[in-house]
Amino acid sequence: MLTYRLIASSSNPLHLEKYRDQFHERALRDVTGHGNDSALVLDPSNPLLVKAEMEAQKDYFRRLKFTYLEQEAKRNFLFSITGDEPQVVPPGENEEREIINAQKKAALKALKEEIATMQQEAVQLARMNAQRQLNLSNTMTEVQKEQKQIKEMELELQRIRTTYPPDHRLTSSQAEKVLDEQVVEIQRLTEEISTTVVETDKAREEVTRLAKEVQRLGPQRDREEARAKEVREGREAGDTKVDEVCRSLSASIVTYRGIMGIREIKAPSDRELQLTYDVPSKDPITLIIEFDQSKRLAGARLLGSDIDIGESVDHCVSSNDVPGLIADVLIRIRSPL
Repeated sequence: MLTYRLIASSSNPLHLEKYRDQFHERALRDVTGHGNDSALVLDPSNPLLVKAEMEAQKDYFRRLKFTYLEQEAKRNFLFSITGDEPQVVPPGENEEREIINAQKKAALKALKEEIATMQQEAVQLARMNAQRQLNLSNTMTEVQKEQKQIKEMELELQRIRTTYPPDHRLTSSQAEKVLDEQVVEIQRLTEEISTTVVETDKAREEVTRLAKEVQRLGPQRDREEARAKEVREGREAGDTKVDEVCRSLSASIVTYRGIMGIREIKAPSDRELQLTYDVPSKDPITLIIEFDQSKRLAGARLLGSDIDIGESVDHCVSSNDVPGLIADVLIRIRSPL
């Protein structure tokens, strides 16, 4: 009777749909109540519910088994028509597949983590490469600049070689010798500059002193010019008194020079006086007398003779006796005669 009902149910799909709808309705009602709780769970002390629950489950599993058998018969029928071997799932294959899938999932997870790590490393390497690229660009710019400078230096060196051929070049020893000479010349010029600076300071002081002297002698010059004008006017008027005085003084000078044995007198500067003695000698004998700023005797030397006048000069300098020095030197010059 059960087999007949199953066959009738398989030939009439509406019965299966009806049972399926009943099952879904029952399951939905159970879920709506308390999740997976059934009527038996809600009232476990009712024995009628136990039997009804058991019958419902048996009925559902019978229908499920018949559906499976029906589907398996259809699949075998199709394989028998097409001639293909039916795919048989041996016992334990699903468990084995689950283990393999778990291993593959673990391997996939490890690969994903490795790929994530590789992606992070790739990002870091990209940033490092970008920085290296920037540094390389800067280095290339510096290298290009250095190359340009090297080319310019090579051109300058070539120009120097063309301008100064090897025949006109200096060796290291010659260059060192020229350098030493230049150093000596620089030292000499430095000393000359120092000396010139000192002399310039002295000249500046002398100019200042002379300017003061000129300013001091200004009134005297005016007096002398007035006197000269008066003399000139008197001469024009026929007064010869000044001429007689000049002739008398000129005669006195000539007489004094003859007495002192002086042939010639020169004054190269206001601090130096040159007296050439009138003595028989192959070379002229000249006494050079030097004065200081206060017009006192500062020293003397003798040219044209090897007579030692140092003692006489010292004595006369201490007493500022210029005539005595001239007379003493004349005596020393004439004494061998």
